[in-house]
Amino acid sequence: MHQATSDNQTTRAKVNVDGSSSLAERKRVRERVRQRELRKDPAYAERERERQRERYQTDPAYAERKRERQRELRQDPAYAKRQRERKRELRKDPAYAERQRERKRKLCQADPTYAERGRERQRERQRELRKDPAYAERERERQRERKRKRYQTDPTYAERERERQRERQRELRKDPAYAERQRERQRERYQTDPAYAERKRERQRERKRKRYQTDSTYAERERERQRERQRELRKDPAFAERERECKKKQYRQSVNSTKNSGDLPLTSNLTETPQGSSKNLEGTVPPLFSRQPEGIFTVPNDPSQP
Repeated sequence: MHQATSDNQTTRAKVNVDGSSSLAERKRVRERVRQRELRKDPAYAERERERQRERYQTDPAYAERKRERQRELRQDPAYAKRQRERKRELRKDPAYAERQRERKRKLCQADPTYAERGRERQRERQRELRKDPAYAERERERQRERKRKRYQTDPTYAERERERQRERQRELRKDPAYAERQRERQRERYQTDPAYAERKRERQRERKRKRYQTDSTYAERERERQRERQRELRKDPAFAERERECKKKQYRQSVNSTKNSGDLPLTSNLTETPQGSSKNLEGTVPPLFSRQPEGIFTVPNDPSQP
């Protein structure tokens, strides 16, 4: 009899305990749902962050518990992945990005130690990332694209960059090894890339043409240099022979073109004046061509002149 009563009381106590635990669990679930709903309200979320920030700064025990919990959570790959995904989504919001920048700026200005720690972390992260060739290539491409866009939209930046490049090139050209490497590279490209060679020649011609028109001293110097070069070349018999052949060829072409136009009679020898012509002896008809000391034939301007 007494044993049965004792068993009933034990069963009832177990039921009560189970009921209390399920009630507490339901209460926790309801609280979590309520917190999720409240966090959707920006004003409530901001108030909560402010309250936690204040407590973190004033309650060392709470701050230590938070840090310990964060360390444990970071060791969970699923949590780390969720956090990365969440931050990636948040960064798409310009307002969030601006708030983060403003917060970091204030922290860096107020706490130099925090700023230095951040810079050191960033440097370490960059060193690790640069070991990955794919990341390094993406970073270089991103930098080039950003510079290209700014170069096109910001004239002040573009001028500053050009001046910086010119200054850097001037400094580099003072190094004989660098200058030699550049010359070798350009020589090789000039020989293997016809389009590049043509562009270089065209730029040289255009630059010389402009300077020739605007700088009288340079123009005179160039003319003197050309004359000196011609004098040196005429001392070479092979060059003199080529010049004579070229002049003969030009003359024959001019005579042939004149023949084909029908302006001159088709005679067997146009280069010499007929000696037995009575008209030429009497001076009534002038010779068609006159021989010059250098061997160049000229046509008289006025046919009535002897």
